[in-house]
Amino acid sequence: MNIELEPFFQPIINVKNGLIAYNEVLARKQNGAGHFVSAGAIFSSPNLSMDKIISLDNQVRHKAFAKYKGYTGDAQLTINISPAWFDRHARNIKLKTHEVPTLSMLRKCGIDPSRIVIELTEYDGNKAMIQHFVHSYREMGMKIAIDDFGAGFSQIDRLIAIEPDIIKLDMNLFQHSLVSSYAMDFIQVIASFAKKRGTELIFEGVETPEQFDIALSSGADFVQGYLFSQAQAQFFNDNAFVDDIKTLTYPKMAV
Repeated sequence: MNIELEPFFQPIINVKNGLIAYNEVLARKQNGAGHFVSAGAIFSSPNLSMDKIISLDNQVRHKAFAKYKGYTGDAQLTINISPAWFDRHARNIKLKTHEVPTLSMLRKCGIDPSRIVIELTEYDGNKAMIQHFVHSYREMGMKIAIDDFGAGFSQIDRLIAIEPDIIKLDMNLFQHSLVSSYAMDFIQVIASFAKKRGTELIFEGVETPEQFDIALSSGADFVQGYLFSQAQAQFFNDNAFVDDIKTLTYPKMAV
């Protein structure tokens, strides 16, 4: 089965100055009408082997790095990695000839690893193996993010083990906070924890000005969502949303 995927990029915006701080890589495929749509379902398809899924992920990552090499802005690139895949590399690690695949790609593209953020997207897999790879990424200068935090109780032990640089708040939890004071209180706990630890907090799924207000009042450092932009095939200028943030933050002062 020949599957061709493309990397699209969704900006993650600093709420203080409106600059794009990160660009998240998201996989897209063309549908029958020629439109690019999310390829997320492919990576959990029971009809594809793990080797095929990893190959497709590498395809997207190679293309993303090639585009990022020509990017002239300051924003870092975030890539999604499933910890469950780390177990596939356990044999190579024991041979001590193993090099983290992502590092090999970055070297070929001539990209400084410190410009890359690793987003851990799932929480299955051997915890010791996850810690090994996290340590390897950090040694290269990469930041570590936990994606969709708040989506499950099993994440607490991962949070302690990984000590992430960035926490991305689960979109559904954020949406629940709009109607549930319980969810809102939990978000405040997460925000307080992040501030105490010096951990950056990203609110995903921000789609309306009201949601932006909640994110801002809840301690968000960065926001991401359709209120600003869907994922695009090319990078935005780093200052593309500065005026939007000013208008949302100080609406009465907007011209």
